[in-house]
Amino acid sequence: MNSTFYMVEMDYPERAGPGREAFEGFYERHITMLLTIPGFLTAQRFECVHAARAPFLAVYQLAGPEVMDSETYRSKAGRMSVAEEFRARMTNWDRNLLQGRIDHLKVREGTLSIADRSSADELPAGFTPLKAVGLDRTTAWRGVRRNGRANDGVRVFRPITRPRTP
Repeated sequence: MNSTFYMVEMDYPERAGPGREAFEGFYERHITMLLTIPGFLTAQRFECVHAARAPFLAVYQLAGPEVMDSETYRSKAGRMSVAEEFRARMTNWDRNLLQGRIDHLKVREGTLSIADRSSADELPAGFTPLKAVGLDRTTAWRGVRRNGRANDGVRVFRPITRPRTP
C-alpha cells in the first residue's frame, strides 16, 4: 500500500513563554482547520531531541498527492494561511510531499527517526523509504523508522501532540 505524507519542518525562535504559548494555540487551531480539508487523514507534531536546523516537524497523512492541488486546500491552507505574526518568525521552513509503502506514521510512544538521502539505496538499514513527489522537495528520499538513534544525518523526533484525525 502506498501512503502519502505531507511533512512540514521549521524552526520557531521562542522555546517558552507567552509568545510560544500563542504559537502553540495558533498551530492547534491550524491543524484543526487542516483536518477539515477532504483527504487529510491524520496529523501529529514532533520536536527534535537534539540540535537541528528545523527542530519542529508536523506529519500529515493524506488520501493522495492530489489533495494538495484541491480547491479546498488551495483556498484554506498553504504558507499564506499562517498568521503573519507567526509566519514572519518561522525559519528553515520546508514542506515535502512523500510517498511510500507504510500504513501510517502515528507515534504514541517512543520516537520517529528521519534520514534524508539522494537515493533509496543510501538510506540506513531498517528505514522505510519515502520518495519525494511534490512541494519543496528538499530531499529526494526520506527514510523513516521508529525509535532510531541520531547519527550520520539521522534526526530523532519525539511526539509533542497525540495523533489526530478528522
